[in-house]
Amino acid sequence: MQTTIVIVTFRGGIIHKCIKNLQNNYQIIIVENSNNINFKRKIEKSYRNIKCYLTGSNIGYARANNIGLRKVKTKFALVINPDVIISSKQIKQIENIAKKITKFSVLTPNSNGLLETITNNSDKLSNIEKKDLKSLRNDILIKNFFEINFVPGYCMFFNMKDIKKINFFDENFFLYFEDLDICKRLKNLKKKIFLLSKIKVRHLYGGLYKKKTHYGKNHIVKKKAFKDWHLYWADRNWHLYWSSFYYHRKHYGFIKSFKVHFSKILRFFFLKNFYFLINNKNLYHLFKARLEGLIYQILNKSSFSGPKIN
Repeated sequence: MQTTIVIVTFRGGIIHKCIKNLQNNYQIIIVENSNNINFKRKIEKSYRNIKCYLTGSNIGYARANNIGLRKVKTKFALVINPDVIISSKQIKQIENIAKKITKFSVLTPNSNGLLETITNNSDKLSNIEKKDLKSLRNDILIKNFFEINFVPGYCMFFNMKDIKKINFFDENFFLYFEDLDICKRLKNLKKKIFLLSKIKVRHLYGGLYKKKTHYGKNHIVKKKAFKDWHLYWADRNWHLYWSSFYYHRKHYGFIKSFKVHFSKILRFFFLKNFYFLINNKNLYHLFKARLEGLIYQILNKSSFSGPKIN
């Protein structure tokens, strides 16, 4: 066995959809961002090839993944989100390509939405020429695999030797940009990242938390669920903008990061106050969270001093 699968979950998510296609062919490490002992017991009882570790609370994506990656003993590790549908056959195909591309740090299969994610690379200051959507689609049509600069974190096939060299994910990130950061650190060391065109997996996007429409017939219950959903996304936006400022600060310095985000600070400040005045609480909380995420990072406060996603 050459590959260990690492999956970070939060409240179990939709993990069964993810792992049902993997059978017992691979060792799977699940890191659950909670203290849900019942989830751990049920998973380990149902699947003999799975070991589940509880973090005790939501410690974020990077830290939780590092717990799993540090327990990997195989040559390769496949880090996937629980909303990714991939089969044992596809992982075997990735392993076969890994034998041909001996000098790689990260491989990723093709998936729905992948090209849009790559072309919308959130690094605003990179001097590396970015391919447009049309050229990427052409590459996929004519090449079995090709080198790229960034792959999203929901499906990353790691060469463990290289990942250990850079000490895994940066644990300062709670959520967002940790995948962009790990790719940039690898590229800075002249390491190679490849997209595997002909292997396509399915990414369900946001399957961990969806706005519910079936909370019951009681209007008050539905209203509470709707409010909780908006607060959840406000918290995620807090981390998105904290991570954006931190990423650019880390790689390009404070002044350049501030310049990148200055217009956003002004816009979020204006919109926060505007929506407060017209009593739109949902949008008020959204732009308040975005602004506070930026301000916390400008003040060099930890992402863990901000909202925790519950």
